[in-house]
Amino acid sequence: MAKAMKKKAVASSAKKPFAKARLSSKRKGFVAQKSERGSGLKFKLETFATVSKFLPGTKIKYGPNRKRPDSKSYFRYAAYMKAKTVGESLKLGAKIADFLWELERGDYKVVGGVRTEAQEVAAIGRPAFEKAKGAFDHFTGPNGLSMKIDDPRAVEELKREEQWRSQKIRRCEALAKVMGLKVETSEEIEVFNESADIRLQRRVADKLAEQKLDGAKGKKITDRDVEEVLQNWGFCQNTGRLNVMRPGLRYVYSDTIGAIRRRTGGFGITPPTKRYPNFPRLLCKWLTDNKPNSGCKFVCTAININANYAGRRHRDNNNEGPSVIRAFGKFKGGKLFYWPGDVKNKDRPKVEELKQKDAVVCDLHKTTKVFDGNRAHEVESFTGERYSIVFFTARGYGKLNADDVKFAKKAAGFPWPTKQELVILKKATKTA
Repeated sequence: MAKAMKKKAVASSAKKPFAKARLSSKRKGFVAQKSERGSGLKFKLETFATVSKFLPGTKIKYGPNRKRPDSKSYFRYAAYMKAKTVGESLKLGAKIADFLWELERGDYKVVGGVRTEAQEVAAIGRPAFEKAKGAFDHFTGPNGLSMKIDDPRAVEELKREEQWRSQKIRRCEALAKVMGLKVETSEEIEVFNESADIRLQRRVADKLAEQKLDGAKGKKITDRDVEEVLQNWGFCQNTGRLNVMRPGLRYVYSDTIGAIRRRTGGFGITPPTKRYPNFPRLLCKWLTDNKPNSGCKFVCTAININANYAGRRHRDNNNEGPSVIRAFGKFKGGKLFYWPGDVKNKDRPKVEELKQKDAVVCDLHKTTKVFDGNRAHEVESFTGERYSIVFFTARGYGKLNADDVKFAKKAAGFPWPTKQELVILKKATKTA
């Protein structure tokens, strides 16, 4: 029957116009993972906004099947084009990306009205209803847009983000080829629980760090070395750093390398640290080569790395002793505001109540700052490309097992603290 349908479709292709076939593309010389349907397309924000408001019972009406007749999407569309709601469409094989793609092509219309939950459950069943509801509950808009879809700044922000990310990808593809990095299959990439793009960027950053370390025998790691490596690192879209996210943001580009307290309990080394140990090793050597003004040896267990966001006023919660912070890149603004008098006591005000005039202002583009992250601090708005690194010791570091401590010190290069060293550092920086 399928063959008969295919023959009929091909025969009718001379009479009906079809949209140009979407060509599957692979990035030259590196990416072996097939892109998901619709990824990378320039959908309008209005399209994302429309689809983000869908409920399982949202009523729609499909038009004729204009897919390429010899494609899988043709037969999928043939199955779900009879659907009367988005819930039915999903049950019959549609995907979220289909709603975006086909809305802009005019393949269906939103006809108005919504079936009640009871009506939709009666039509498609409770499991299909809950699956559809979950799909739209987790739909957040285009990848690369860190703010809400209806924010008036969204169009310009998305344009800037896409340009930044595409430049990084092109640069990393070129470097990967020069470095001779092995092309990985989608199955190999999947093991790391990272996207193909993130995996590519992190491999390149780690290899570049290794090359710079090998070439720095007897020389210092420079600010420029750090900046180049950070420019290639694949930052995750971190939705968990709520304390630094300004209103309207959905995520920030932020990762933690080293050993920290796990949210699930216990203390451990973050997965990227073990996968890409040359990256923290280069950052830690920079710290050693460019000694901060701490009055003694600076020790730490972790590094927080950030890209392109200005952290709102906040206090860190689980730091043991002082932190070191520095910013890199080409940007204007982005100074650190720090409240050294914000000592923890029973009369401590909320961070919003602190006076701006009591803050110390630091130009992190020029100066490495030693500060107590448990006291209030924020980053002013900026323009351009800005990266920052924060070295710190996470409370509970003594719980890390001996093998992981050895890895952190030897492979990743962390100046791991002893109890005595941390006591001396806290006294020297007055963070005891």
